Amino acid sequence: MRVSAVLVINDRPSSTESGGNYPSPKRGEFSRGSLSCVEILGQSLLDRTVARLRNAGVQTISIIGGSDLSSRRPNRDVEITIATKLFERWSAAQQTVRAHRTRGFDTVLMVGLGAYMEVNLADALKFHRAQRKPLTQLEDKQGLLDFWVVDSNWFSTAANGCSLPFRYGEFPGLPVTCSVNGYVNRLEEARDLRRLVLDAFLSRCEITPRGREVRPGIWIDEAARVHKSARLVAPLYLGRSAKVGPSAVVTRFSNLERRSQVGAGTVVDAATILPHTMLGSGLDVSHAVVDGNRFVDLERNIALQIDDPTLIRDTTPWSWLAPAHRQYAPQPNPGTDAFEFGYSQYLSRAAGRLSEVLFKG
Repeated sequence: MRVSAVLVINDRPSSTESGGNYPSPKRGEFSRGSLSCVEILGQSLLDRTVARLRNAGVQTISIIGGSDLSSRRPNRDVEITIATKLFERWSAAQQTVRAHRTRGFDTVLMVGLGAYMEVNLADALKFHRAQRKPLTQLEDKQGLLDFWVVDSNWFSTAANGCSLPFRYGEFPGLPVTCSVNGYVNRLEEARDLRRLVLDAFLSRCEITPRGREVRPGIWIDEAARVHKSARLVAPLYLGRSAKVGPSAVVTRFSNLERRSQVGAGTVVDAATILPHTMLGSGLDVSHAVVDGNRFVDLERNIALQIDDPTLIRDTTPWSWLAPAHRQYAPQPNPGTDAFEFGYSQYLSRAAGRLSEVLFKG
């Protein structure tokens, strides 16, 4: 049986409610882009998912998402489609599943990437075959997951034109649910992201920090620099080209991702500093998630945008050049649909460039 996968970057948190009485800020409030594309302990969750699928024998993987994917290098085994709007991504997924069928793939894994999932794919495929049903959806103890196993022939015939993502009841008795016991973190809130980092440090999931473990519990990636007067207390991770200034302190389950910077005398305690984020001097950043100029205080459950570049700022370099990827083109419809789609993409690009000018530190 030939198996392929279609991964759809899902920026919108699912409807599953938070287990706490006071949920922390939602995904869109603390992350500048798709969280699946952000490096966590040195590698994006998307890349970790792709690696898991490849190790499980999935031969072709198609990824559909927004502009966050533009910087990914083309790969003959991984296809990239750019679709700015979420509903366009699922429409592109329909076309992609049909294309996989024409290439001889009997079974397609359709995954909505928002949660981070470590599921036993072999068991899921075995369950799917044993049920002799064309559509299976995975679930864990918290509920349904955006992870389906689809028979491509059924999808291209009986399910042609159905709405995606799949919903129970659209086809009688489908999808069949399959319970899984692997590690799942839905990543709906900032607190979930911190829990993922802690789980990785404590080996509760398969994520391991990249780089070299220079001392027990301290991982430092390539080209990271630490001032001789700075203090590091395990466990922690310093990403590629990260910088820790003089008399700074980084401690207790903190992770500083690629090209993040910590100013002189600043204390980072139990905090996640996402890529290309600079912390100024003399700050106390504790129990927080910081992404550019977005600051989430997990103890107070608030999200702030700080416009003073001497405190925190986004240091992401702005590049006008990016590898070419396939752009999603909707099926032509009568009237002005094509014009409206093209015009909306133009406005979206213009708005993105304007925001870079306004908020670039």
